[in-house]
Amino acid sequence: MKTKFFLLVALFALVSTTTVSAQRVAVLDFNAGVGVSQADVDGISAIFNTYFSPRGYTLVERTQIDRVIDEQNFQRGKLTQSQMVRVGQILNVSKVVIGDVNIVMNQYNVDVRVVNVESGTISAKDGATWAPGSSYRTMMSQLGSRLAGKIAISATSTSYVQHSKIWKVGDIYNVNGKTGVVFAVSSDGQRGKIVSLEEAILDQREAEGWCRSLGRGWRMPTSREIVEISSNWSIVNEGLSYAEGEQIKNGWYWSSDGNYADNPIMCYITKRVTDRESYRYRHYVRAVCVFTN
Repeated sequence: MKTKFFLLVALFALVSTTTVSAQRVAVLDFNAGVGVSQADVDGISAIFNTYFSPRGYTLVERTQIDRVIDEQNFQRGKLTQSQMVRVGQILNVSKVVIGDVNIVMNQYNVDVRVVNVESGTISAKDGATWAPGSSYRTMMSQLGSRLAGKIAISATSTSYVQHSKIWKVGDIYNVNGKTGVVFAVSSDGQRGKIVSLEEAILDQREAEGWCRSLGRGWRMPTSREIVEISSNWSIVNEGLSYAEGEQIKNGWYWSSDGNYADNPIMCYITKRVTDRESYRYRHYVRAVCVFTN
């Protein structure tokens, strides 16, 4: 009995000291406000990005962010907070950093916020002010360091100790009331995307509302995500069968962006249709959601 007890204690200690799995954060282009050009703001946000390095996070590459913004037909530097959250969901990040730059009383003012992608709430915020013509690199370095410190993940924080579960495609995810089948996963198996067990046959407007009705974080997939599901079609369908979910069909599914392509398993259609009559067309729809351990 004592031997088993000591083994249990040793195992607990090993799990408790497991290295924290890095979460992902994306720094989006700051918005150009009063009296300042977007070109100047792009330079300011680029310098901020150089010095912003919060402990426990992995920064998403700029090219990945730009690709998602382009696919969603969003306007760079003019994203609404809901659009920023949407970009964060597609990128599978836990937080996005957004900012605004304005000139007030001949002084540059930068206000930066960190938004929790899952809840849409602000996790941290900070700001800096300096006069035109002065060196702002130091100011942005200080701002980036302060904000990084506010969201840094402690290596001993029990809230972020690495989960013992290593997820793989085809697994049934059932955590905190969210249930689906994993169709995409990170290299460390700690984060990924799930597809809903259910599907529906709806028109465009109904489809969007149906995805949101499944709960926080659920949304209509992009065409790229439908390709990911299709690439793992047989494995995902095995998971759906085990979970008593509906099988994925070989047919037309709604996507959230304007891309189009034929696919041997799942074909997908554009969300942005120009013909109003197209709103009446009914097609399959499945919801997707991101997860992190």
